[in-house]
Amino acid sequence: AMFGVPYSQTLSASGSVGPYSFALTSGSLPPGLTLAPDGTLSGTPTLAGPRTFTITATDGTATGYQGARAYEVRVDVEPLVLPPTTLPNG
Repeated sequence: AMFGVPYSQTLSASGSVGPYSFALTSGSLPPGLTLAPDGTLSGTPTLAGPRTFTITATDGTATGYQGARAYEVRVDVEPLVLPPTTLPNG
């Protein structure tokens, strides 16, 4: 993900009966990002750096089987690029 740039990623689950619901169960998301119950991780990152977190998917059965996975999202800062035409003559 890039600092200040809209980000969206959809998580998926398989191996049981849907629909699945997703929840953040440990760690923290990068500031500016949120996780929707449908597994969509989206928003605009407001702080650079890595974040590690665990997301748990729960299936649609009455027993609510779960599976969890750890993720890391690194938010990078886009490098400043100045075209030569914007620099003063040297």
